[in-house]
Amino acid sequence: MTEKTLQLDIVTPERLVFSGTIDSITAPGVEGYFQILPGHTLFISTIQIGEIQIKRGGATEYYATSGGFIEVHYDKVSVLAETVERANNIDIQRAQAAKERAEQRLKSGDKTVDVDRARLSLFRALNRLRVKSRI
Repeated sequence: MTEKTLQLDIVTPERLVFSGTIDSITAPGVEGYFQILPGHTLFISTIQIGEIQIKRGGATEYYATSGGFIEVHYDKVSVLAETVERANNIDIQRAQAAKERAEQRLKSGDKTVDVDRARLSLFRALNRLRVKSRI
């Protein structure tokens, strides 16, 4: 690895999603998006529902995440996420169905509906649809 690249590992509880050398990563922090470049200072942060962008070799890859943590230790970046899905792998019909279910729960007026959970489901589905539209 040269000093102009980073080693990135993205892991969920189920699997290793990505492992490789990159030029930069942009992630959705709680207080806004941030970018990690080679030579970045030691850093740890939570990430929220949003889009992860990985730049390598002049190309950009897009991933949807539902949150987790990111750590930078010299030129090694580790993302520990609840879920991460590459834009190419997002099933648009499944994401659209999840969006519609969440919207129905929120509009139902049913007092037994967990509104916070339904809102999070809607945000995750909308994020997946937005990330899928990037390709």
